Amino acid sequence: MLQPFMNIKNWDKIGLSVAESANRLRHIAYFDRQLMRIEAGRMVGCPEYEIKGALANIAWFDASHHEQLRNRCKQLRMSSAAFDKCPEPELELLLAKVLDSGSTLLLLVALFEVIKPAQIAAIQRYMEATQPLVDQPSLHMLRHQLLDREEQVQWGQQAILSLSEKASEEELDEARRWNEYLHKLLAAAGGADGISAKVPVADAEHIATIPYTAPEQSARDERYKTSTTKFKDIEFEDSSAGRFKMMLYSRYFEMSPAEGVAYVLFQSAGKPWAFYLDTARHLWDEVRHSWFGEAALRKLGYDVYEAPNWTGFYDISKNLFELDEAYIHLTIAIEQAAMKYPPGKREEWEFARDIAQDPLMTTFQDFDWADEVVHAGFGKKWVIDFLYKGDVEKAKLVADATWEKRAKFMELKAQGEQEAHSHFAGDY
Repeated sequence: MLQPFMNIKNWDKIGLSVAESANRLRHIAYFDRQLMRIEAGRMVGCPEYEIKGALANIAWFDASHHEQLRNRCKQLRMSSAAFDKCPEPELELLLAKVLDSGSTLLLLVALFEVIKPAQIAAIQRYMEATQPLVDQPSLHMLRHQLLDREEQVQWGQQAILSLSEKASEEELDEARRWNEYLHKLLAAAGGADGISAKVPVADAEHIATIPYTAPEQSARDERYKTSTTKFKDIEFEDSSAGRFKMMLYSRYFEMSPAEGVAYVLFQSAGKPWAFYLDTARHLWDEVRHSWFGEAALRKLGYDVYEAPNWTGFYDISKNLFELDEAYIHLTIAIEQAAMKYPPGKREEWEFARDIAQDPLMTTFQDFDWADEVVHAGFGKKWVIDFLYKGDVEKAKLVADATWEKRAKFMELKAQGEQEAHSHFAGDY
């Protein structure tokens, strides 16, 4: 005989009220939103290349989880204004300290030994406490989120282990103290769901930190040479083979545009939530595109550390453009322009398929094209419609002006690099 309610067990338990449910979910979601921003900001200054890219992936998933929780709380009668408020004042200090973590190791300890495990525990408590029949939408959502969250923590703990193997005893002691301190700050806020008794932190227990700011230049670890000039010291034949090689490096060097998007996300204040959700997706896409190029280069036997890694897009985003200009330059001047055919993204895919005849790169270019269509849509949404109230011509004029500013800026940068090189050569 079939059981009632599609085998849902404990269908007669009382569970949580709507208000209690929304409040717990709001606490968990608040962490996701703040961590998204922290991960975007810290990925630019993170020298460890694999961790840099992973932070973009994690920022996107945190933004997605926040969006799901946001929508569920609306269904639970919580207004957007109430949802967006910091649920506990103590959380502001905790998350400010996470942002200010003094090294990549300390940042990962904060994320994967303190905050994210606490979120997972809060979700598990929620799933145990809620009424399974009335709150099935929340349970369905949270079961799937747990898969992502547990996978994140598993990766993070592997990354911590990798960094710890290279760390000094002093650095490991610092990491242990950091872990203990952040756990105390979390307890002072009542935990990740706000339901535990608050335990204040004594003044003497606080650890002083240096406030994190976006770096002047993006970071790479010791395996990499860097250049603000694109394709520096790379030779390309005037042939189809030369063009294909340039395509490989163009994708690989999209880590710098990713850092530009991360900077915009991190620095932008007062935008609608949907803007941050879209830029988190945009950030992760650009990192994926960089990984497309790296994967193709590795498969073809290239040494991915040999050529100087391009950092110029972050340079112009941070040091040339205003925040809106940086996003206009990427989405309108570059990505919307890439929708034209030919050349554009469609022609790049056709070239990989028909001329280069490289199956892996053909797949990569196919999905790169699909993503760029999405990004062009972001440009229409956040530049043409939001900033310029639908005035396409005005947006295009501003986009064209960014090309002129970039050309002059990069010319001066190239001259500076050449003068520095000449000075160095003269000394030695």
